[in-house]
Amino acid sequence: MRCNPSYWLLGLVPIAMMTWVAVQLERDGIEFDLAHRSGEALKRAGFDWASLRFVGRDAVLTGRAPEERDPAKALASLENVWGVRVAADRAELIDSVSDYRWLVSSPGGGRVRLTGYVPSEDARRTLIDAARSTFPGSEVSDEMRLARGAIDRDAWLAGALFSMRSLSGLKRGEAELANLNLSIKGEAKTADAYREIRSALVKRRPAGIALAREDIALPIARPFVWSIKKSGSGIALSGFAPSDEEREKLGSRVKSLFGTMSIADHTDIAAGAPDGWGKAASVAIEQLAQLRLGEASISDREMVVSGEASTEQIASAVKKTLKLEVPQNFRITDQIRFSRPDVVVPGGGYVMGIVNEGAALNLVGMMPSEAARAALIDAVKARFPGRQLNDKSQVAPGAPDGWQQCVVAGLASLPRLKKGKSILTDRRLEVSGETDDYAASQSVPGDVKAAAGQTCETTTNIVFTGQLKTDLTWKASREANGMVTIEGEAPDDASRLRLVEIAQQIYAGSNVTDNMKIVGAASEPWSSAAHLGLEEMARLRNGEVSISGKELVIKGAAESDQVANDIRSVLSTDLPPGFKSRDEITVMSVEEKAADSCQTLMRQTTAKGTINFERAKADLTPDSTQTLKDLVQIANACPSFSIQIEGHTDAEGTDERNSRLADRRARAVADFLSQNGVDARRLTTTGYGATRPIGDNSTEEGRAKNRRIEFTVRVN
Repeated sequence: MRCNPSYWLLGLVPIAMMTWVAVQLERDGIEFDLAHRSGEALKRAGFDWASLRFVGRDAVLTGRAPEERDPAKALASLENVWGVRVAADRAELIDSVSDYRWLVSSPGGGRVRLTGYVPSEDARRTLIDAARSTFPGSEVSDEMRLARGAIDRDAWLAGALFSMRSLSGLKRGEAELANLNLSIKGEAKTADAYREIRSALVKRRPAGIALAREDIALPIARPFVWSIKKSGSGIALSGFAPSDEEREKLGSRVKSLFGTMSIADHTDIAAGAPDGWGKAASVAIEQLAQLRLGEASISDREMVVSGEASTEQIASAVKKTLKLEVPQNFRITDQIRFSRPDVVVPGGGYVMGIVNEGAALNLVGMMPSEAARAALIDAVKARFPGRQLNDKSQVAPGAPDGWQQCVVAGLASLPRLKKGKSILTDRRLEVSGETDDYAASQSVPGDVKAAAGQTCETTTNIVFTGQLKTDLTWKASREANGMVTIEGEAPDDASRLRLVEIAQQIYAGSNVTDNMKIVGAASEPWSSAAHLGLEEMARLRNGEVSISGKELVIKGAAESDQVANDIRSVLSTDLPPGFKSRDEITVMSVEEKAADSCQTLMRQTTAKGTINFERAKADLTPDSTQTLKDLVQIANACPSFSIQIEGHTDAEGTDERNSRLADRRARAVADFLSQNGVDARRLTTTGYGATRPIGDNSTEEGRAKNRRIEFTVRVN
């Protein structure tokens, strides 16, 4: 069979056509894949400006590059993309400008405009996003153009962002960057915004940014108002000053003239002050200092001064000064009056007074000087914080010697009264008033007399307006160590003092602690019942007596049935009429009596002997040895009983430290006893620290008494 070549040629035609179609289809996929991967690579490298076109595996780079070296860098990035054969540079450069200017303006009405040059699209997006977040709700207009310039792009972008933040504090304004030189102008929204922007421009301006011009205006106050008020509660300023410097200058003048009074300055700064404002305000302050109380206010060019002078002469002088020294472009209205004394004593006399009306206080009468008046106002306000004070006094000479001590003596009593007054007439101090605090009604007369001393003669008339209590709760207790504590309610101060005196006589040598409070009640027959209870408790070991209403309850351990019955008999016959008694008295066993005798002997030995420690330590001193050996003999003579060793300190140092020290000292004594023959199983220790004093911790003698070891013996 022969082969015909023409048939082969006819067969190659469809194969060639199919090959061409396949190549075309695959080429589109290859170009798409290369364009996608190359574009991602350029974005990662920061070349957002770049565009690509592929012919097979050959890339063509287009777009407008912001820097001359950027196209070459972009080509280098393309060469690293797998599959790209060659890359041709067809990119252009953005325009280059020598005067690189950018501006952000906020004309008001919710609009923000961005104009001028930006170095890249990335910078453009950053600025637009920043404008939208810095000016929320505003319409942002982008009129920026790409351009190259000889600037530090990082410093420039930081300056542009800083400019927008600064502009956000203005009602309207604009900020411009000329290369790296910042200019900003506009009207601040508030005085605080004004201060913040100016401070930021000086202290927080980005590195590399120079401040070429700053023209920030304060917000305008219409009308421009300011006032200063002098009253019994102090000096109050409000309104506006034209600058912080002017505000501080006036504040210093106020402090120099009214330094002894409380000063509340609520002024702020604003634009809009009329010419001569500083002089007008200064004159107003100086003339207000001449008045007892008053107010000066300025509204644009209108000044009003009102108040009360001590005398007609002072009132006339203030009016004259205002007319002569306030600038002529201000119109002045004065409403100044002068007062007369509110307290008049027939036949004359120097009168000074403080009246507590409950809701308010009045300072009346005469004062020897403005300084004395200011000092007394401060003293009254300290005693009555937050209370309204009306100063109706006037300056006049002739105050008696020592008037300060007498006035303070009367003032000290007034806070304890619902209403009252303290009037000093020459050397006679009279304090009168009413109170529902029975203790105050009883103690104020003595307190006033003691505070006044011999400086002035005192009389008091305090009326008790409350209700006397009929059912008092009271208790006295005696502990194993002999300490006596009296607590609860007492009818008056005299009864309280009498009970403490009786307890000190009955329990001579013991520490008596008074925790009673005065409630206001009839002294008798309650005081007689309490007195009897103290006497009978002394016949018991570790006793307690209490009174609740009309019932007296006594508890404790008696040495015998005879003692217990004697106590019951006395209470049943000697209690005042209306009182009844109940007892919880037990009789001591033979073992309890023996333990009590052992305890008494150990306490007596300790009191007569010496148990000392190194200062602030738990080391026993050598002079303690003999006393401790004596205690060993006593303890071994009572072998059937447990012994608790208690450590006590003075109040110097912290509670935690004292407690630890007291415990270590008690353990040191226990160790000595056990090492010298006392069964350690019988010994327990407790550290009370400074919680149970028997002496006054404010004196060295009292502190020495409090540093002690005590023993309590109990039946096992």
